[in-house]
Amino acid sequence: MGSEVSAEQMLDAFKADAPHHVGGTRWAHTHGVGVVGHFVGSDVAPRYCRAAHFRGHAVPVTVRLSDGSSDPERHDERPDTRGLAVKFHDPGGTEHDLLSMTLPVFGARTREEFLAVSAAFVPRPVKEPSWFTRNILDPLKLEQAPPPNPPGVTSSGGPGLAKYAGSHAFTRAFVLDAASAQVPVSWARTAYHAVHTFIVVAPDGVRRPVRFHWQPVDGVFPVPPADLPKLATDFLTTEMRERLKHAAARFTLRMTLGDPGDDVNDPTKAWPVSRRSLGMGVLYLEAMAAARGVDVERMSFNPMRLPPGIEPSDDEILHARGEIYALACEGRSGVGCPFHASSQTPSKASK
Repeated sequence: MGSEVSAEQMLDAFKADAPHHVGGTRWAHTHGVGVVGHFVGSDVAPRYCRAAHFRGHAVPVTVRLSDGSSDPERHDERPDTRGLAVKFHDPGGTEHDLLSMTLPVFGARTREEFLAVSAAFVPRPVKEPSWFTRNILDPLKLEQAPPPNPPGVTSSGGPGLAKYAGSHAFTRAFVLDAASAQVPVSWARTAYHAVHTFIVVAPDGVRRPVRFHWQPVDGVFPVPPADLPKLATDFLTTEMRERLKHAAARFTLRMTLGDPGDDVNDPTKAWPVSRRSLGMGVLYLEAMAAARGVDVERMSFNPMRLPPGIEPSDDEILHARGEIYALACEGRSGVGCPFHASSQTPSKASK
């Protein structure tokens, strides 16, 4: 991983993709909501991983559900990448995080590719294609017209990123999945993927490459297209608040085991669906964090803050994200910016 591209350079590149960012807020997943609850590991979980939260007892969690956009205005009603960040409060007072999103893959494999993808995604003025282009020219070229821009959107990084993906195969799955994003009826009715490979260590010392996914117990369900114009800009928060008045929202944590030959260091590639998957436990979201006096917006969530028993792979982007998140957290005066990463030297912002 001896890249000369620094975390500072990567964060600066990402900042160029969010020219209207409001200071003091997150650079990505700017708008979200905090909830609290607990996680209970399954019976099979401790056989595969010795991490404390897999031992079968209830572990308190603090969770942030979010929209992916950096837009200063909230838009729950628009298609977007949603996020689920879980902070486990382990016995003994330690904490660790698991970050996931609705996209199953990431858009870059290396720090250099991250800079290139960010440059392609810088927002530029866009115009809605004419009726003639959308209905005559694109069909003649056997091309699918891009989705229309949301009302009021006059600039976008989407066309530039789509053009970049046309000549860079590694980012195509990421771009196609992002372009096909739908609006869920609830943050609790969509699946989330941790994207990167981690190494879990069993009590007998066996080490296995794995990927984690959250599956909603109530199933995945998008908003019907006819209902989209009726949605408020903060409807996901309102829905979650009402949902938790009646019952906890639940997710099953699935752990996919890698097979020999699977690329454990490339987050742009999904593993085959035929890989063995285990249920590692259930997450219960029970109450809005604000009602319990918990300020989730100031909290730091970091994919490299890991517990004993779970280690990072050599995925270059995973390590870079750990450094970038620490820098960004420090920049907004967040709480808990340093992260635990036993396999690498802490970044400057973590000291």
